[in-house]
Amino acid sequence: MLDLQAQGRRVTLSYSTNVHPAESAAELDAMLRTQVAPVSRAAFGAGRAAVNLRLGMRQADELLGLDPERPPPQIRTEDLAAKPAPACAKLIATLRELDLQVVSINGFPIQNFHAPRVKEQVYEPSWTDPRRALYSLKIAKVLAHLLGERNDAAVSVPSGVFKGMADDADTKAYCAHVLTACVRELARLEELTGKTIRLGLEPEPYTTGETIGEFVDYFKDFILYHAMVRLAQDMGITSERAEELTRRFVTVNLDLCHQAVEFEDPLEDLKRLQAEGIVLSGLHLSAALKLSRPADHPEAFRALLELDEPRYLHQVVARTKAGALQRFADLPELKDLDRLRGRSTTWLDLEEVRCHFHVPLFADFDGPLTSTRESVGPAARYAAREGLTDNFIAETYTWGVLTGLAARGNASARRIVGSGAVDVQAGMVQELRWARAELERAP
Repeated sequence: MLDLQAQGRRVTLSYSTNVHPAESAAELDAMLRTQVAPVSRAAFGAGRAAVNLRLGMRQADELLGLDPERPPPQIRTEDLAAKPAPACAKLIATLRELDLQVVSINGFPIQNFHAPRVKEQVYEPSWTDPRRALYSLKIAKVLAHLLGERNDAAVSVPSGVFKGMADDADTKAYCAHVLTACVRELARLEELTGKTIRLGLEPEPYTTGETIGEFVDYFKDFILYHAMVRLAQDMGITSERAEELTRRFVTVNLDLCHQAVEFEDPLEDLKRLQAEGIVLSGLHLSAALKLSRPADHPEAFRALLELDEPRYLHQVVARTKAGALQRFADLPELKDLDRLRGRSTTWLDLEEVRCHFHVPLFADFDGPLTSTRESVGPAARYAAREGLTDNFIAETYTWGVLTGLAARGNASARRIVGSGAVDVQAGMVQELRWARAELERAP
């Protein structure tokens, strides 16, 4: 919803269109007509609706009038500031016709997000690959065209790399170098268009800066350091000005599911980011699965393991009875703890398990396997009340796999979404209504 009143502030509430398959500009147009507009009208009624639009590599090229099969190796920001290409002009007309306003873009998964197997490929290209910078800037250009009268928005992107590939200081330094190089181009884009397009780094379990403590260190020790040294030199500006520009254009897009998986209090995370002066460009309202004392609930533990599916990565963080945290790249690693990389921990030693499996915010669970949604409302209301961001996004993208599992008789999925093939549109409408009620609730 555009211009929702929450906690004394004007905010926008939308849902990420990554829940719907769409990889071409034509599929994007059809998705807006058949999915996004009907969901928005059903959730909020008449009036302009906010959209968090997911754009991929192919769509970015098509919307810029480039051949996706043969895109140029690089593109000048001056070219990016040119008038909209025909495909982009058509998208703008469709948005106007449907009374939809793009307020942010999900540029995290830029390859096919509904492929049979996504898993760790969702992070590719990473910030060690020049294509991540190239396409982030392309998407920023598209967003500048789509904003219309709005002047400020963000593109959410990975924070760095998947830790299963690398996580050393050199890798972080290279990511920081590429990120700060983007700052120069985003500043130029702002100068040419009057639109402030930011990058919203999104920490996720098993990736760079996954906890808020790690992220703050990464931001200060690597990103700001490279800005104050390399960016200042490249742009011929003072280190103070380089830091100012980097804080302006490199922000954080916080997903509440991700931080809950890390056993963090998202409300305290927001306060830490606020204290560090790191801009919050978006807040994803989302919930993870959690199970307390799995040894006492073996059936629930098996139900959690049954949610292993081949498309998405479901990172797990477990807290032992001694209070230590152990991390697992995906659900299958929980199946045999005794022989996993020499760990001595068994499932009998675990106090609680949390899994990166986005589940509907409104879902009521009967039994020990439940969700982390209790942390969503307080964090969302605090962010709105403090004016940390006006961009709130419901991000349960797993409807496709959940309904598919449920339709095939998976008992765990049925407990979450019901039996049979569930209407994704109806689910997203209910999700948005739940999120709105939480945002509007009295403190």
